[in-house]
Amino acid sequence: MVTGDLIFTQIGSPDNAISSVTEGYGGARVNHVGMLVETQLGKFVLEAFPPEVRLTHIHVYLNRSRWEGGGHRYIGARLKAQHRDLIEGALAYGMQQRDVPYDARYLPDESALYCSELIVDMFKHASGGVFFPESPMDFRDIATGEVHPAWVDYYGYFGMPVPEGKAGSNPGDMSKDEKLEVYHVSSNLTGLSI
Repeated sequence: MVTGDLIFTQIGSPDNAISSVTEGYGGARVNHVGMLVETQLGKFVLEAFPPEVRLTHIHVYLNRSRWEGGGHRYIGARLKAQHRDLIEGALAYGMQQRDVPYDARYLPDESALYCSELIVDMFKHASGGVFFPESPMDFRDIATGEVHPAWVDYYGYFGMPVPEGKAGSNPGDMSKDEKLEVYHVSSNLTGLSI
């Protein structure tokens, strides 16, 4: 792992609300993403994770992905060579976002950030335009095709409807982007079919 790598993880239950509505590289149900940052103190991950954007030690970051005593559940991906010149600018912008609150409503505004939104914004800033494209958000259960009941309850807590179709991003879609080269896939990721 080197600075600029994107680390996609599967946190929590394999059937949690995010994993149930997104499908990543090879069918994996990844639900979180951050960027690896190497420092004099070791390897860290720049991430948007409650309560804010922050640097998290790589061991803490990966340990969140353990499930039922198994190993870490993650995908390691690296920008293809022709895009790696964007890493420095993306990282500089991302580091300026530290302490920005975590966006628990997953809305595409800049007052708070969720994990994939942080990465989208970092590369949008570095490239001067769209790099990782956003798409209409889909809160429908992959298995049933219906809006997942957990999302109805979740957004009901905020007194708002599920923002189905609003522009946004998610770790699953990002992990399949053609500008990335996947170099590691944990065999114990839920949904993995490769």
